[in-house]
Amino acid sequence: MQSEKRQIRKGVAWNAVGMMVGKGSSILAKVGLARLLLPEHFGFFNMVLVFSAIIAIIADLGFRLGLIQRQRDHRTKLLYDSAFWLLFLSSFVMIAVMWLIGVPFLVWFYGEPRLAPIALAMSTAIVFQNLQVVPEARLARSMRFKQIALADIAGTLAGCVAAIALALAGANVWSLVAQTLVAAACTCAVTFALSGWFPRIRMNLAILRDLSSYSRFIVGSRVLISFQQNLDYLLIGKLVGAHALGIYSIAFLLTETLRGKAYWLVSKAVFPFYSRAIGRDADIRAVYLGTVRYMSVTIFPAATVLILFANYIVPTLFTPKWNAAIVPIQILAAASMVVASAGTPGEVLRGIGRPDLDFRINLAVSTLVALPALWIGISWLGLPGAALAVLGHYCVSRIAYGVALWRLIRLPMLDLFRALQRPLLGSGLMAAIALLVGSWHSLLVLVLALAAYATVVCPLVLPRLRPHYS
Repeated sequence: MQSEKRQIRKGVAWNAVGMMVGKGSSILAKVGLARLLLPEHFGFFNMVLVFSAIIAIIADLGFRLGLIQRQRDHRTKLLYDSAFWLLFLSSFVMIAVMWLIGVPFLVWFYGEPRLAPIALAMSTAIVFQNLQVVPEARLARSMRFKQIALADIAGTLAGCVAAIALALAGANVWSLVAQTLVAAACTCAVTFALSGWFPRIRMNLAILRDLSSYSRFIVGSRVLISFQQNLDYLLIGKLVGAHALGIYSIAFLLTETLRGKAYWLVSKAVFPFYSRAIGRDADIRAVYLGTVRYMSVTIFPAATVLILFANYIVPTLFTPKWNAAIVPIQILAAASMVVASAGTPGEVLRGIGRPDLDFRINLAVSTLVALPALWIGISWLGLPGAALAVLGHYCVSRIAYGVALWRLIRLPMLDLFRALQRPLLGSGLMAAIALLVGSWHSLLVLVLALAAYATVVCPLVLPRLRPHYS
């Protein structure tokens, strides 16, 4: 028990280091690129990114999580080898699908022929992403998150350097494409080097069929999550155009990036624990509530700052051409708080062997809530309408996850509220200070607000991911 607790804490710590260094440099690079490029360039890139992300999820066949969740036995080494070679072949199949079907559909859907070469180039990243699935799963399975973090940092930094250099040389949208490809290639190479594992040339389809019974739900769920998360990009690009999508992508950069990476670093550390703790509901509840505390303490102050001070932050970081992102940033910051307040519910369901339920929740939310809300919001209100629709469907999905966790692991809603009590109080105090003091000196108000939040939250033990055992 004690070793598991230490491994989770170390995993979160190393994932946090990877996120702060890697994603911090990526955000700084994007800020620099926003000064060098036009909103249209970001718009074209994100139009392609929506489709390439879904293709990449299908290409990895759900093995990234399936290999971690599967219990070890005498066939594990054969499973790793077989999975590696199937993923290698799958990457080329999905590239062919992208070239033959995806690219023509993309050009037709947006009515923009300039997307074709960008999509063709972006699809090649699938090879590098698939090659690193097995070594990364082996590292995660053994809780060696330090190596995973180092690989992510190396790839991110390499991609940022390439993007800035090409943008200065006048490469425009291709600087963003190069950032993705260089990062994927470098991360893959470093992951292999640090894992110390190389595949043998052998494949057993029978053992892969056993894995697919779990992984097929992972693929379906992740495709739906990706579709749901990128639906606003898809519809903004279709209904409003590349310029508006570029501005909206910057709003997401300042809001969802922190929330998404905080979720990522926690989920990568706790998913192996959930997989090992099947049947130990009390331990799962304790760790899950720890993720709620960690994510809310981390995300709430940043989101509150964006809500209160976006009208100062955007003009300072970017040029006036990006000012239309201010209102979407404020709404999406509130959406980030909603997601953070629910911790890692999807990982709990997948870890305890219920990816089917995770899939059904995402299918229902995507089709019944996200799609109609975004279509109506964008059509009526433009970018603020898209952000409001995102906030709405995040609220619905988190309620659905809460009901599922109550039924499966008997999670008391009162315990969830207690985990959120201090972060909510701290954010409320920040807002009160900003309203009472006023905006006569925004930097001073910001410092006072953050100090008040820290005063309220400091008594909370930060990543309280340690379950209490009797």
